[in-house]
Amino acid sequence: MGIVFAYYRPEGERKRYILTALSIGLGIVAAVVSAIVRSLPNFINRANLSYYSMIPVLIAMAVIMLLIMFKGILKKKNGALYDNLLFAALALYGVSSFFYYLPTVILRSDGFVSYGEKALSTMVLYRVIGYTTGFTVIILSGLAIYNTGIRLKENQLKALVITTLLIRGVTQMAVIAQRLYSLRILPKNITLFKLITETLNRTRYFDYAVMAVLIIAPIILWSQNIKVVQPYSNRAQLRKIKFYMRNKRHWAQFFIVLIVVNIMSLTVVKAHVNREIPLSPPENYTVEDGFAVITLESVDDGHLHRYVYTAADKKEVRFIIIKKAQGSYGVGLDACELCGPSGYFERKDEVVCKLCDVVMNKGTIGFKGGCNPIPVKYIVHDRKIKIALSDLDALSYVFKN
Repeated sequence: MGIVFAYYRPEGERKRYILTALSIGLGIVAAVVSAIVRSLPNFINRANLSYYSMIPVLIAMAVIMLLIMFKGILKKKNGALYDNLLFAALALYGVSSFFYYLPTVILRSDGFVSYGEKALSTMVLYRVIGYTTGFTVIILSGLAIYNTGIRLKENQLKALVITTLLIRGVTQMAVIAQRLYSLRILPKNITLFKLITETLNRTRYFDYAVMAVLIIAPIILWSQNIKVVQPYSNRAQLRKIKFYMRNKRHWAQFFIVLIVVNIMSLTVVKAHVNREIPLSPPENYTVEDGFAVITLESVDDGHLHRYVYTAADKKEVRFIIIKKAQGSYGVGLDACELCGPSGYFERKDEVVCKLCDVVMNKGTIGFKGGCNPIPVKYIVHDRKIKIALSDLDALSYVFKN
């Protein structure tokens, strides 16, 4: 949107400011309404909403591209009408894009505090910081490409805008095609189906393609403002020229930095966050008279301890033990009702669900509900925790293949 809006160059700056304020203002209102509607259970068919809200985006995109490509002809016939049409198309593109894309960002804020987690905790703080940082990068990226774009020559900007719209338009058209295919308006065809699904499943590659195109803008701007080529009559004019050249180079540098931040966040950082977290290896225990027996001394350190029992049906049943307080122990499966047998791991002094990253309240481990481990019956006798193997056999279904 930053590069598209940069193309709008009316006679007066006032119309540009009006377009930006109108699009952002109405766009945010539209996005909030869209987020509320999407969050209400069973209120609206979300597939239909995505389909119908994408239509104005594509219409506006098509109109913008036609107005850009045929600017010379159209502006000669009626310059005022051309400017008004471009203004309207850009405003529609901005507001409808906010309506479609921004609710995902807004609704993400609902996940700050997970079920059973304290509102004032380190992980909640990390999520708030991460969300705020991400939102800030979005705003700064738009601002950087906008200020880079408006400093380019019109023919250079024209090529970037059209290319960007075409790349983005592929995924946008796939949203429409997916709905038309599901309604059987488009004919059933395995090749078409694969094309639609592959496009929607690989939208990140189109994001990378957009970034690859947009990074051309700061490179061009930088290269054009290294050496003074404009004529000047005195040193005061030279200083003024150098000042504007520095300003352009600074915007180019700023945008390149943000492009790198965006690419790193979508690749290296994302890979780190989504990395597979290995579970700690199972520990040894003894079997006595039909019981799995674990000494209290081996679990009194307050850390998470994992064990594996091969049930009668040959399934491996993982169970965990942790000391909660003096004389109190949490014993349960390495699985919960919500996330299944994904398992738990320790992060610093916290027990965390591997699948959903919810931090367990240690005091509730051993009780039913939420993301807590499924409780396992046990007894404490002779400074040993004893768990009936028959109880573990009965719970083997949780670890089904």
